[in-house]
Amino acid sequence: MTKYLLLLALGLLAWWAWRGWRKSAGRAAQGDREVERMVQCAHCGVNQPISESLLANGRYYCCAAHLRESGHGGD
Repeated sequence: MTKYLLLLALGLLAWWAWRGWRKSAGRAAQGDREVERMVQCAHCGVNQPISESLLANGRYYCCAAHLRESGHGGD
């Protein structure tokens, strides 16, 4: 009976250590991500990352259709 309790205790200890290691690895990966600036569409007001926005005359747009509707589309 003592063997089984010892094996159970070792299993729980290994599980606890693995779980703690996995959480710390997840936090490190999240900390490496860079926060991206959000901008607002000049036409509809939707907020989105600057990398997904279209810039025209100092204003950001969420899509080409809103850029065209604002009169800065060029076609």
